[in-house]
Amino acid sequence: MGERRNLALSYVLWALGLVGVCGVHRFYNRKPLSGTLWLLTFGLCFVGQLVDLWLMPELVDQANRPLVLSGSTLSVERQLVHLARRRGELGFTLNDALVEMELPAGVESRQVRFEIQRLLHAELLDVGNDERGRVIYKEP
Repeated sequence: MGERRNLALSYVLWALGLVGVCGVHRFYNRKPLSGTLWLLTFGLCFVGQLVDLWLMPELVDQANRPLVLSGSTLSVERQLVHLARRRGELGFTLNDALVEMELPAGVESRQVRFEIQRLLHAELLDVGNDERGRVIYKEP
């Protein structure tokens, strides 16, 4: 998924538009086409740049969502591995996975459990307990 985008840094990059360099914040937030348009048109005559001041939290949120490929989200397997990597030593619970993942239509919690078991068997995930005794999964 790449590194997560930061709202404060996005606002700093937005401020470059005040000195004539518009659209850098859009490049940073994974919107290269509109970033190029903003750069070439002085932020759509600075109107688009001003609108982005209010839209910035949504731009950052969109940039931090899982990648979307061909109209569908990443596979359940890849999302689980990404989640394990993001959580590091803290790991994640089944509930965490269900809340944070963008499941394709029709995928139920039992299918996520099955995928976790498959990843455990393939040694792509480890299982353990956290300090509260909950079952957690993390990268080996």
